[in-house]
Amino acid sequence: MHRRQILTLAAAALLTPTDTVARIARAPTGYLRTNWSRDPFSLGSYSYIARAASRDDIRALARPIDNRLFFAGEATHPDYNSTVHAAYETGLAVAETVRITGAKSLAIIGAGISGLTAMRRLAAAGIDVTLFEARNRIGGRIWTDITLGQPLDLGASWLHGDEGNPLVGLAAERGMQSVPTEDDYVLRGAGGRRLRDRDLPDWFEDVVTIQQDYGAGTSDINWNAYQNDLDYDGMDRLFPSGYSQILGQLDTDLDIRLGTEVRRVALTDKGVQLGSAKDELGRFDAVIVTVPLGVLKAQRIDFSPALPKDKETAIHRLGFGLLDKLYLQFEQAFWDAEATWILTPDTGLPPGQFNQWLNLAPVLDAPILLAFNGAGPARDLSALPDEALISRALQVLEAAYPDG
Repeated sequence: MHRRQILTLAAAALLTPTDTVARIARAPTGYLRTNWSRDPFSLGSYSYIARAASRDDIRALARPIDNRLFFAGEATHPDYNSTVHAAYETGLAVAETVRITGAKSLAIIGAGISGLTAMRRLAAAGIDVTLFEARNRIGGRIWTDITLGQPLDLGASWLHGDEGNPLVGLAAERGMQSVPTEDDYVLRGAGGRRLRDRDLPDWFEDVVTIQQDYGAGTSDINWNAYQNDLDYDGMDRLFPSGYSQILGQLDTDLDIRLGTEVRRVALTDKGVQLGSAKDELGRFDAVIVTVPLGVLKAQRIDFSPALPKDKETAIHRLGFGLLDKLYLQFEQAFWDAEATWILTPDTGLPPGQFNQWLNLAPVLDAPILLAFNGAGPARDLSALPDEALISRALQVLEAAYPDG
């Protein structure tokens, strides 16, 4: 089960048992939930090439405007998308492109790994760089939370492919330890029955290999665009201490303005003028936009003059998928403690809801399970309050492990 996700606005809290949850035999001691589709600074998880789109649309999205307005991020990578390494590589590439323009002052919109990488490279080259980030933290869709006493990644989790991947070297520079993710799994049905592969329903493979890898449904994707996928080979690897370490320690000399959402980008005769909803943010020789594709699709940034037609079309055509997580922490593990993946096709819920779990006990040495929900099923679940979402998850686990 090859994982490709980059995942989130998280609702993080310790679980207070309610009457509903108390009826479940094993109430968790804590939880973390993500809800990326309702995060105004992301509006989804990661991009995919939708049925009406092609790689030409990705190239159009990445194309600079007037050698002053540049775009970067995972959705702009020409060969592959939806990964941290795609975002990182576009940050390197756009930095080199901007460097040779001779720009003296530069603004970057978005403090994900793409924007941070470009900022470091260009600041080191002597360019005056200001980075604007709408959130009150750096990292974007890379976000490690320690609310539950463990480093749990609410956004990106995996390094995808460890053969030739530039993140391998970057992680080593940061002193990050990683562990490979094995493909072993156990199938659990209602009543705790051990299932066999032949017992799986017809829809199940689409859930765990399409909805949860691409964040979209099978019919939403242009599969021809992925025939010559040039992504990296090798094992997928987790970082037990959290993915956020990949961002590194920030130099205090860097001008990073958190809590500042850029809403206006205007190309003028005197430069590129930026503004928030209320204030002017300054004029620069050039600007790099690294916000998620979901933000561009929602038109949260007003560009003046309007973006070229091919770029607007690309933004409209390309897809932005969804993958959400629910971490559940327990007093002790009651599941198949040695299995990497736990698959639960027989849930009594709509297909795609709480069908796949990652056992983090061997990785973190802590009794934590991680449930994945992607695409349409994740959007349906996004409207549920925490109590109702957790109740569904626990009912599935109770059915799969009635006797512990």
